[in-house]
Amino acid sequence: MKAASSHGSTSTRADSPVDDLAIRFVNTAAWRLRSEIEERLPSPAELLMWLQSNGLLSKDQRTSLQRVWKQNEDVARSLYGSAIALRELIYNLLSARIDDRAPAEADVAAFNNFLSSHVHSAGIAWRAGEYGWEVPSSQVSRTSLLMPIALSAAELLTGVRASRIRQCQDDRGCGWLFVDESRAQNRRWCSMGDCGNRAKAQRHYQRAKRQRMASENS
Repeated sequence: MKAASSHGSTSTRADSPVDDLAIRFVNTAAWRLRSEIEERLPSPAELLMWLQSNGLLSKDQRTSLQRVWKQNEDVARSLYGSAIALRELIYNLLSARIDDRAPAEADVAAFNNFLSSHVHSAGIAWRAGEYGWEVPSSQVSRTSLLMPIALSAAELLTGVRASRIRQCQDDRGCGWLFVDESRAQNRRWCSMGDCGNRAKAQRHYQRAKRQRMASENS
């Protein structure tokens, strides 16, 4: 997964395909099921780095925006605030789908407002043998930068894979979201290489402990 690992820095998960853009964005908040969520995008600069690493900005565009934002911190704070607000809206909508409950009307309204209230200029481009998003440098805006994420969320929420959205069941409170693409539809963890392996190791430890105690009491 091309996003921050729930226990480390940027990595690619070997046990699953690359997650949807919307889920990668939602998962920039780690440990969602703990009392204190860990923010992986703590600043506008970190947001720009994430947008570049996920194909929404070129390196030149990121550098240019950084210069603009240093000169106008209000613009930086405004776009950063919009990005975090959109992320939490998407998380709320996806969580409602996971829990099979109706989402808050305010969340649906806010998300629809983002989708419909602005004309966006993001498009696609052919780069390095594949399609990707492209935002014209002269038209970089809140909507053009974030619209690909919103469209990814809308497609996921309304598509055939919506019923496969899951939340990691790690008992430490990972809370990362993923789409269960397994044939049996019984995947429980965001990554078998991380939360899944830890859960298996914990079960093995508890089983060995019970066997040892039974042996000592026999």
